[in-house]
Amino acid sequence: MHTIKKWKFSDTARKEAPEFEGTAKQFLAGKFEGAHAFGTMELMQSGIYKLGGWAFDFRPYLKTYVAKQYGTWYEWNAPNKTALRAVVYGRIDRIVEITPPA
Repeated sequence: MHTIKKWKFSDTARKEAPEFEGTAKQFLAGKFEGAHAFGTMELMQSGIYKLGGWAFDFRPYLKTYVAKQYGTWYEWNAPNKTALRAVVYGRIDRIVEITPPA
C-alpha cells in the first residue's frame, strides 16, 4: 500500500496537514463523482491535490490516459475510465491508457 506524500507549498500553510477520512481510493471516488468537486481538475491534470497550503500526491493511485474529444487529444489522470468519463463534460471519442515503461 502506498502512503500519500505531502508537502507544504505555501508560506501561509496550516501548521499541520489536513487529514482525509477513509482510504485514498475512497477519497478519489468522491472527487471523481462529478466535475464540480473542489480540486478535481488539478487531480486530472497533475495528480496533485492542494488544500490549505499543502499538496498531496495521488499519482500512485491514478492511471494516465490520453483521450480524444472534439478532435483534440488530452492527457488526463483518473482512477479508471469510468471515473474519467464521469468528470469530463461532453462526448469522448476514444480513451487509451498510457502504461509506464517497465
